[in-house]
Amino acid sequence: SLITMTLHIARRIQHAVTGLVLISISHIMPPYPVGCILLLLATAAFYNIHNKRVEDPKWDDWYLQRFGSLLRNHERGEWEEVDSKSNMTHQQRRKSIPALPGAFYFLIGVALSTFLFPAAVARTSVLVLTVSDPTAGLVGSWFTLKGFNLAWKQLLTKSIAPMEGGPSVAGSFAFVVSTVLCTYVYIPSTNSARSTTLSFYSRLCIGVVASMTEAVGGRHLPFVGKIADDNLLIPLVVGCLACWLDANE
Repeated sequence: SLITMTLHIARRIQHAVTGLVLISISHIMPPYPVGCILLLLATAAFYNIHNKRVEDPKWDDWYLQRFGSLLRNHERGEWEEVDSKSNMTHQQRRKSIPALPGAFYFLIGVALSTFLFPAAVARTSVLVLTVSDPTAGLVGSWFTLKGFNLAWKQLLTKSIAPMEGGPSVAGSFAFVVSTVLCTYVYIPSTNSARSTTLSFYSRLCIGVVASMTEAVGGRHLPFVGKIADDNLLIPLVVGCLACWLDANE
């Protein structure tokens, strides 16, 4: 529906703007240790607010009024009315507990990247998360809206009926292309004053693996169980691959 698409676009824009702001700040203050410490403090504050909204309806109302439009259904949770026999009043208890929002894993992924990787690699990892992830979602949604998209689940199961949601062929392709382009922003192809270099094929490898990570992140896989959120995995996968491929070139 139009409302669903509008909310989807709003989430993607918020995702991209947050990442670009953090990257911009990294050019003002050192990503490590200052940036890393501030990100960890922000993550701790976010987690504390989440716990308060899980336990307190007033905190939950405050949170939903401000950020509810950016939350997915499983991140909202539900309350139910319960009669109190002692004082004949109505109380609320959780009917379903909201999952931690993707923004929480976004902050952790960025914080770990600044801690684990050199500045150029950390910025590249965050840039991929910032640009490629929403690009894949928007491209996949647009092709789906036009009736030209094909979900990976539909392709792998040889299903004819269209399937809503989930990673798609168009979205994955867009993710790979945007990731390859993102790696050129901070990492050169030839030797320079910067320590990290990558060839085109290394960049393509990073794009393909990161795209696969985006496709399975946060989902349940047979024999494996639930995979960690893609907002946490994507920057770590990109950073690890960039360092490893640079060391082997």
